[in-house]
Amino acid sequence: MLKGIPRPRRADLTERALAFQNPRLPIPLRVAARLPFARMWWPLDASALKAKARRRTRLTDFGELAPLDVPLELLCRTLDEDAELHALGRLSTHYALLVALSNRLRLEDLARRRPQVFERPVTGPIVIAGLPRSGTTFLHRLLARDPGLRSIPFWEALNPMPFAEPIQAPDPRIKAGARVLKFIRWNAPEAQDRQNEAPEEEVMPLAMGFSSMFFETISPLPGYLPWYVTTDHTAGYVYLRRALQAMQWIRPAGERWLLKSPQHLEQFGPLTAAFPDGTFVQTHRDPIRSVLSLSATMSYASRQNYHHPDPHLIGRHVTDLTERLLRASVRDRARADRRFVDVHFAQLNADPMATVRRIYAATGTELTEETERLMTVWYPRHRRGRHGVHSYDAADFGLSVPALRERFAFYYDHFGVPREGH
Repeated sequence: MLKGIPRPRRADLTERALAFQNPRLPIPLRVAARLPFARMWWPLDASALKAKARRRTRLTDFGELAPLDVPLELLCRTLDEDAELHALGRLSTHYALLVALSNRLRLEDLARRRPQVFERPVTGPIVIAGLPRSGTTFLHRLLARDPGLRSIPFWEALNPMPFAEPIQAPDPRIKAGARVLKFIRWNAPEAQDRQNEAPEEEVMPLAMGFSSMFFETISPLPGYLPWYVTTDHTAGYVYLRRALQAMQWIRPAGERWLLKSPQHLEQFGPLTAAFPDGTFVQTHRDPIRSVLSLSATMSYASRQNYHHPDPHLIGRHVTDLTERLLRASVRDRARADRRFVDVHFAQLNADPMATVRRIYAATGTELTEETERLMTVWYPRHRRGRHGVHSYDAADFGLSVPALRERFAFYYDHFGVPREGH
């Protein structure tokens, strides 16, 4: 999976870990993953990708308002030299970088042609930050029932900027998103939670300014992470605001933005700088649930990039990532003001509408009877567990529950988060 890091011995792998390490792909994908000449067809090279994005869009200016050359070079180098990507993995990472660069070119072109678009501010967004399995997706989709809130559907998150103007009807980005989801479900059929029209995280819009943890979910990236972790991402978050200004002009909907991503947990400084009048919602749950769930998700999804994913390496990476996010949230919340709303998983699960009312009270806006009705009708049909509950053992990822409890003790104590049985 990563060059120079030996795989765990077969004897040290559980039955589930062995299944993660030796995925059974559909035959056409198995053949495609071994295509020759992938390095030539889909280069992970910064100069080649920028040139291809320019040809694809017939635009040239990437702008200078957010980082580009340094992170792109580091990312390409570590993906090319450290990650043992199969042919489909090279294709998907090449495509993800190409899409980010193409969208950035289109955003800069819009700014050049229509500078008045960026005179309208992004006012009072609601931003959800929390670990996976802490209720963020449920809360995000519940709040999105409010027609006054503007969220980002999957197809728009994938391509924030239209391919061309005037925009055709239906928007071709919708079909492009559906094609991507079809491929994901074919390659990884258990990945059933994403929907083309459902609210999605803004990790891809953030990728335009290279302030996104999206790349970290592809693989541990030893040549890129030191830059990402030590960089002040204020410029990247201001660039996200710029993208939102463009998106709200291109497709007007709602009066304020509704955003969500776990990556915001370590970016409260840049987040509050970019959105000074925002309301920030932090969800809380035993992080061991998140570590095991995200480790399983990444181990399973890695079949899209690697012949033999390493669930133990992924488990260590996810644990380090989770601790990093939580320590940053504890550090930065100490400097935060009253704009933060804490939502504990058990409270959200027991009475979702009570949580919604607290959030609306914090924003200073009215929760109308019609909006409450829309939410109340929606949430009983979308409670967690409707697709079945997956149970994973820490040993599947080379982890130990007591060791994890010790690593996360600071978080349990700081936010009063109860420990759950595992």
